[in-house]
Amino acid sequence: MITAAATPEDVPVEGELSLIGRVAELCNPFLDGLNEVTLLVRGPVASSVLRWNSTVFHPLIQPLIHEVLNQAAEGASFEIMAADCRLDSALPKSLALQSRDAGKRLVSGLLAPKGDRLIERYRAAVLAGDSPGHLAVMHSLRAAVFHQPPRLTLASYLLQEGIGAGLSGPEVSRFLIGPLTVFGQDGPDETAVGVVKR
Repeated sequence: MITAAATPEDVPVEGELSLIGRVAELCNPFLDGLNEVTLLVRGPVASSVLRWNSTVFHPLIQPLIHEVLNQAAEGASFEIMAADCRLDSALPKSLALQSRDAGKRLVSGLLAPKGDRLIERYRAAVLAGDSPGHLAVMHSLRAAVFHQPPRLTLASYLLQEGIGAGLSGPEVSRFLIGPLTVFGQDGPDETAVGVVKR
């Protein structure tokens, strides 16, 4: 069985799917122009998402998003830049380049909200070449400044990856976000839409 990229407690309930879209746009107003970031769909969508989840999202990006949210709450800009550098060295070179390109587009195109010193420090470091500027980091910083909970931050990041990979709305819902909304306390409902058997 293939499940979505994050754990059920990380994603809002089914009625909040439109909220995920609004948070994604809040974190990245350039969402419509997004190209592939780290999710590459080559062949069947289900197998591409499963491969990405096991090699990129779950081990690298999901923990990074949580770390950046925690560090942002502490105002720890140095630690956020260190996490950005760790992600850069952990990602395969081609994915790191795409993620940096998407993040730098966001960093370059938006000023920090007035009075927010953390994003401004990070932005200055990226523009100076001192930090790679990955999309997941900037997305998380913007989510933190707008007080978004971790589960909405993760879900909205997943939406960005799906849009960048060229997935349709139903595919994003089915393979990245939707399967997480059908999990009960006893695990996935294998008859529910979005749970794909191998």
